[in-house]
Amino acid sequence: MATRYLLVSAFNFSGHQAFLFLANSVWGWSGGVANMFAACVMSIPAYLLSRAWVWEVDGRHDVRRQVLPFWAITAAGLVVSTLFAAVADSAFGAGLAVNLASLIGYFIVWVAKFFRLDRLFGGITATVDEVNA
Repeated sequence: MATRYLLVSAFNFSGHQAFLFLANSVWGWSGGVANMFAACVMSIPAYLLSRAWVWEVDGRHDVRRQVLPFWAITAAGLVVSTLFAAVADSAFGAGLAVNLASLIGYFIVWVAKFFRLDRLFGGITATVDEVNA
């Protein structure tokens, strides 16, 4: 499970960084706005891949136990990384500094996110396994 989480994180990180660089360095958007755009685009595959592949949960999406907590965690990462990206944009201008700052902001939330998602989706899997036993 940890390996799959790492792979999904790497996929989401790569996509996020690509969208962030495109929006900030190519389209000229501010670091904060570009980071929010990248996070919004990549949050959908992050949720779906985490749920289905990392924690192997299928069936209906439980809004209260899965969807809302996942988006709350994602929002925390978005807020922290956007603040970091905006500060880097102000201090250094567009470019790699914005990407690096966003990465640092997300990393701060990343480890805590794993344990919280494991409680969300891992606990659901254990409950389903216990019922099926």
